[in-house]
Amino acid sequence: MLTTLQIRDLAVVAALDLELKSGLSVLTGETGAGKSILLTALGLALGDRADSGFVRPGSPRAEVCAEFDLRHAPDIRQWLAEHELDGEDSALIRRTVAADGRSKAYINDRPVTLQALQEFAGNLVEIHGQHAHVKLLQNKEQRRLLDEAAGNAALLSQLDGHYKR
Repeated sequence: MLTTLQIRDLAVVAALDLELKSGLSVLTGETGAGKSILLTALGLALGDRADSGFVRPGSPRAEVCAEFDLRHAPDIRQWLAEHELDGEDSALIRRTVAADGRSKAYINDRPVTLQALQEFAGNLVEIHGQHAHVKLLQNKEQRRLLDEAAGNAALLSQLDGHYKR
């Protein structure tokens, strides 16, 4: 569960610290209220493509930090342990984008590749937008939902281990 989102020098935002309570979080608001910037920041933290246009004019870099409570996410904690990125019961993702477009990603203050960040983040957050229902038509998503409903996490982890050998 996302607990905090910190944004520095992203688009028009100089600094923003957002703390979220436990449970469902919903972003609503009028046009121009900043919802898209929050989603851009979260997407950046989760491994979306970086762009130098994200950096606030006059700043050397943009930075986004997202902290997640993992107390109820044993599979995610196991992934962190397998990749030697484990922490306590939380994970801190940090992503920076320099004015020249280069980006860096960190999980629990350790540098990671964008691919590793995307793999990790793929199980953390589900964002539903206006056309999110289209995702349900994808075979990969249908398999994921079926495996989740069947409680196949341990079996999938075992299969993944055999595949990587």
